[in-house]
Amino acid sequence: MKENGGEALKKILITGCNGQLGRALNQFYAKHPDIQLINTDVEDLDIANANEVMEYVSKIHPDIIINCAAYTNVDDCEKNQELAYRINVDGPKNLSVASNEVGAVLVHISSDYVYDGRKKEPYLEEDDYAPQSVYGMTKMKGDAYVTEIAHKYFIVRTAWLYGEGKNFPLTMLKLAEKRKQIAVVMDQIGSPTSAYEVVKVIDLLCKSDQYGVYHATCEGSCSWAEFAKTLFELCEVNVEVVPVTSEEYGSPATRPAYSVLENKKLKDQFNYRMQEWKIALIKYLSDKGLMKKEIGEHVKNRKKVLVTGANGYIGRHVVKSLLDMGHEVIAADFVFDGVDERALKSEVSLFSGDKDIYEQFGRPDVCIHLAWRNGFVHNHESHLLDLPNHYIFIKNMIEGGLPQLAVMGTMHEVGYWEGAITEDTPTNPTSLYGIAKNALRQMTFLLASEKSVKVDWLRAYYILGDDKKSSSIFAKIVGWEEEGKETFPFNTGKNKYDFIDVDELSRQIAKAATQDEIHGIINCCTGNPVSLADKVEEFIREHGFKIRPEYGAFPDRPYDSPAVWGDAEKIRKIMKVS
Repeated sequence: MKENGGEALKKILITGCNGQLGRALNQFYAKHPDIQLINTDVEDLDIANANEVMEYVSKIHPDIIINCAAYTNVDDCEKNQELAYRINVDGPKNLSVASNEVGAVLVHISSDYVYDGRKKEPYLEEDDYAPQSVYGMTKMKGDAYVTEIAHKYFIVRTAWLYGEGKNFPLTMLKLAEKRKQIAVVMDQIGSPTSAYEVVKVIDLLCKSDQYGVYHATCEGSCSWAEFAKTLFELCEVNVEVVPVTSEEYGSPATRPAYSVLENKKLKDQFNYRMQEWKIALIKYLSDKGLMKKEIGEHVKNRKKVLVTGANGYIGRHVVKSLLDMGHEVIAADFVFDGVDERALKSEVSLFSGDKDIYEQFGRPDVCIHLAWRNGFVHNHESHLLDLPNHYIFIKNMIEGGLPQLAVMGTMHEVGYWEGAITEDTPTNPTSLYGIAKNALRQMTFLLASEKSVKVDWLRAYYILGDDKKSSSIFAKIVGWEEEGKETFPFNTGKNKYDFIDVDELSRQIAKAATQDEIHGIINCCTGNPVSLADKVEEFIREHGFKIRPEYGAFPDRPYDSPAVWGDAEKIRKIMKVS
């Protein structure tokens, strides 16, 4: 067995490697140097031959077998039943026996054709099978052998699959080159599903021991006619889709009228939600250079984003900004009373120490780590007490496979400083809050250097807005005004800071964390220093308050800089290009 950095490579045997799913698996695992793929197709391995399968698997001794091989020509199965049974029934049976012999996990790909298609709501994993075609019957019997024989198995049931190779989108586009009208079935409903999205599910399952049957289709549904119309619209192809019934179309084999599958077990056991079918289609077409229609970058680059501390002062605004940008958001916190209803709520404990925490959160594309206790109390001991928990959380997320991480930093990492803070400004924090954040930044970049994860350290400055939710001087002014006070004690107000409204800050955080061009330490700021006195006076005027500050009632703090602000070069580039 080959070695990689002293560790044995995990071997994955793929059958049917030249099919759509087999090709997607190769594309996906090409980015994983710890995986050794053994690719086979019919000319390399006849899965219907029990002796050949046992000999081959015993020789290779894979850790995982992914069976993508199948006789999928639904109409031909009606005529070539013996061949269909050999490949779709005997094949999974033989692979199940062989997987037990070497202790491998078997991943077997199944089909919506095991159902009768008469249901009016999405099929669940536990629903009864009632295939209406030879193809469906053979897939059902193959599945049964896997469940009866294999000790460690995943049956991944998908539908309306497309990927590299002959598929529905490419067939439609080719027909459109020759025709002005194309007849497409309108009374079959399903979920167009990208092979690459299914591969991500397979990878997720193989990292667990939660064996069993799983549905894996993209979210949402449509008819074949609607699928074709959407395809042509996105590619700006001028062709008329003529909806026809299944009877009018006339196929030898009966197709399920309703093939929508509910990915219930993925959601329940892994908190994992597959991509919406239109978004997955857009990504597929964009990757192949077939997109002619201009669509917003927020659609093409839609990401699944985990936000920790989602119900906090900053968090709830960040969640809203991300959702408004078109991203899918997983909001993590203890309570969610202030969190946008569009977000998926998660009560998974950040500080459980679980090594599979990345899987528990549904394998997000990006994590924005905002969670932090007592952020407004700069010398609270919780900053240091919680630091190991933040480190373990980030470590487990990165080691779990998180590709992109953004962590909330603070100007207080720097300590006393006069002038603009750049990413190279030396740090000398003078509070427990600053010390803890500074240490976490160093830890985070150290962890990231060992993995291919993109890291953004987002430094915030003086935040205002949504003032009743904060503990700033502005929040206090609101409270004193409501109490009817005429004045409040204040320092000289001469110190200059970089003030930013929480809504603008949230937009900067959302865009910085989800873009792919600029990383490292990023100041989320305006870059414009304003005296505290000027900002307070402006705040009082804008709100029509009567209360007035008593300047000089107490002295300025000796550790507060006369003037400090963020260098905004990076964030301006991000906001301009994002």
